[in-house]
Amino acid sequence: MRQILVVAAVIAITQAVAHGQGGSNYSALGIGDLRPTVGGLYDGMGGTAIAMPTPHGINVVNPALLGFATTTRLQGGYRFNQHVISNPDGRTLAQNNGGIDGLVAMFSVDTAYGFGISFGLLPYSDVSYWVRRSLTSGLDGLSVTGSSEQRGSGGSSMVHLGSSVRLGRDLRLGIAVNGMFGVLTYEDDVVANGPFNAVESSQSYDIRGFLFKGGLLWHATDWLNLGGYVMAGNDGSVYITRRATGYQASGVFYDTTQIEETFTGMPLTYGIGISTPIDRGYLGMDLEVQDFTALTVNVRDDAGYTTGLRASLGYTQPGHPIGSFWKQLGVQGGLSAQRLYTTFRGRDLWELMGAGGLSIPLGGHAMIDAGVQLGYRGVVDGSNELNEFVGRLTVTVSIGETWFKPFARD
Repeated sequence: MRQILVVAAVIAITQAVAHGQGGSNYSALGIGDLRPTVGGLYDGMGGTAIAMPTPHGINVVNPALLGFATTTRLQGGYRFNQHVISNPDGRTLAQNNGGIDGLVAMFSVDTAYGFGISFGLLPYSDVSYWVRRSLTSGLDGLSVTGSSEQRGSGGSSMVHLGSSVRLGRDLRLGIAVNGMFGVLTYEDDVVANGPFNAVESSQSYDIRGFLFKGGLLWHATDWLNLGGYVMAGNDGSVYITRRATGYQASGVFYDTTQIEETFTGMPLTYGIGISTPIDRGYLGMDLEVQDFTALTVNVRDDAGYTTGLRASLGYTQPGHPIGSFWKQLGVQGGLSAQRLYTTFRGRDLWELMGAGGLSIPLGGHAMIDAGVQLGYRGVVDGSNELNEFVGRLTVTVSIGETWFKPFARD
């Protein structure tokens, strides 16, 4: 119990120093970059999770797999993102950001019946970008120059509560309730050189809603697992705050704020997955659909919501419980391809990633999972648009203790 409290304190302190210095320009679209799963273990598999059983991972993608954990666990981590952005004119810019990758607990109540309960705080989407561009215009026969600085921050999170149970020998069922909340802020500061004006404008979206998830895992044969999940919700509430402030040499000459309350549809996501045992590990494949067409948040003239598609292939092999340190290491690998849930200037956006990871034992039931993803985000039709080369490092620490002892059954 003391170990769990110590890790919780460390994670809370790290949360206080989480930072962002820009990142993905495409996070300016929609509600930001999505976080499909949580933890370095699943990042190392390219996000493959729907039918991938693991002895220590906390699976928040398909709650039917929660019962595979053999000990009560506490998990927290940090995710670092590095972006190298290439503009159409050939210029490049490197930006990075980072943040806490969720804090989640898993209670393994009854391993015989696959009964587990999880709860925690999970990331859902992230907005983090910082762009500066020069402006030139004409005014009363004069050439006016200036700059526009655009920044985005915030994101959405979910308060998660999930549970799983085994029905019979080969079927597992899981359900989860996720309370979604967060504030997305988009700012644009325009400054004109010389004795002219400056304008600061911002829009903030405070989103609240619920997403309900159900999942299944069927152990079809000794060599095949089939999994699936669906997550949906009723309309969510949105509080929009728009502010504009104008400056001139004499000071502020206008400052307006408008507040609006409205509603938005919530995303519908579902997926299927398969896995097969190979040696001591599992090879799996996921296919997911992300329908965001009902959302009315951050609607732009040059971008729109669409139905995203995601496919991934992943492998995991847990370390051997005894032997040398190198033998106890677990390994992961994966590939993923995703059409994002937003479009830009009428074009589809894609993310293509390769991944790898290690599970490092710390003694007892403690584990460090480190996952690395490298790839590309942008258009793939050959048009001259913004391109991003992405690197992600996720480090997750989890510890486990046996809280619930097996008891004799008839």
